[in-house]
Amino acid sequence: MPAPSSSPSAADPHLPKPHVCIVGGGFGGLYCALALQHYQQRSAPSFRITLVEPRDRFLFTPLLYEVLTDELKPWEIAPSYRELLSPYPIQHCQDWVEHIDVHQQHIFLRQGETLSYDYLVVSTGSRLKPPLEGSHHALPFTTLEDTWALERRLADLEPTATEDRPIHVVVTGAGPSGVELACKLADRLGGRGRITVLDRRAVILRSHSLAIQKAASRAMAKRGIAVFTDVALEAVKADQVVYRHANRTHHCPANIVVWTIGTIPQPWLGMEIPKQSPLAQCLVKPTLQLLDYDNVFVLGDLAEMPGPNNSRAPMTAQAAYQAAPVVAHNLWASVHHRALRPFHYHHLGNMLTLGKGEAVVHGCGLCLTGRLGAMARRWGYWLRLPTVHHRWRVLKHWLGFAK
Repeated sequence: MPAPSSSPSAADPHLPKPHVCIVGGGFGGLYCALALQHYQQRSAPSFRITLVEPRDRFLFTPLLYEVLTDELKPWEIAPSYRELLSPYPIQHCQDWVEHIDVHQQHIFLRQGETLSYDYLVVSTGSRLKPPLEGSHHALPFTTLEDTWALERRLADLEPTATEDRPIHVVVTGAGPSGVELACKLADRLGGRGRITVLDRRAVILRSHSLAIQKAASRAMAKRGIAVFTDVALEAVKADQVVYRHANRTHHCPANIVVWTIGTIPQPWLGMEIPKQSPLAQCLVKPTLQLLDYDNVFVLGDLAEMPGPNNSRAPMTAQAAYQAAPVVAHNLWASVHHRALRPFHYHHLGNMLTLGKGEAVVHGCGLCLTGRLGAMARRWGYWLRLPTVHHRWRVLKHWLGFAK
């Protein structure tokens, strides 16, 4: 279905500018808004842009672990949308979307307002699956609020922790989040902590290269982290985790359980659910438009974006980061009647923190580990911080020119 004929065109200065609503302010939505703004600066403004996001701060999730070890301050990885968007004519609508009507091109918000759009971008990301029995005892680790909850729990336990009476931490899942979190917690607690990682798969970091798997295994072994694979979790209790391993039931003591398993797309915010994949991702064209609505773009974890060799792009920040400028171009091209650009995902490698001041970076035929890996990872992510102003503010802090 093409964009409605009533949509304004940038070619006619007498018509109102097309309204682009972007739902979700993560790596897909925010970076799309900023990329779209660059098109505005090349010529006369072509759009009105509204970013709908209930949070007041953007979260650069790959660096969330450094907050636990005080390597980075919260403001460095979680700048406010007001700070990021203030130089640009992008409106931040801080509200929750209750319903999207793609027929009438309306967005209904929780606080009662209704937004009309000409073009819509949806990038609401993903969420953790609800954990199993005893889930209320497990802490997630995906937001800044989750970090504060874990900090409070650690603050309650650390004053009385000793090597003879350590804090027992169980991390469920040996994917990137679980491995990075386990290494950071091990360095923070030292001898006062006992870290256990449980994973249902046969190997840690199953989707990563062998070089990264080996580097992570060495880092966890050096820190005394106990890793068990081929595990079937059965229950999370107030003071223990029950699991099956090697045909036996085990009761692992746990003062803290952190849950990192099971990422699924956020549900579609509308009565009419677009065509979806078996993983509940929206099916999109190569241009990232919905199959039946050319004026609706979906990107990030919510979309089954094309990957290399007829595969799908991974549900990662890297994929959303790459898709954002493509959607921005296609919005501009739609208004100016230019050719749209298909999305091509290019895997640029992986970067994982493996403790305080250590990391592994693997890509382009290189594998950097230890402190050199940590430096490369830090600078690699610095280059991806959302705006030039914020990047330079962070850099001045790192170099000691600002507090």
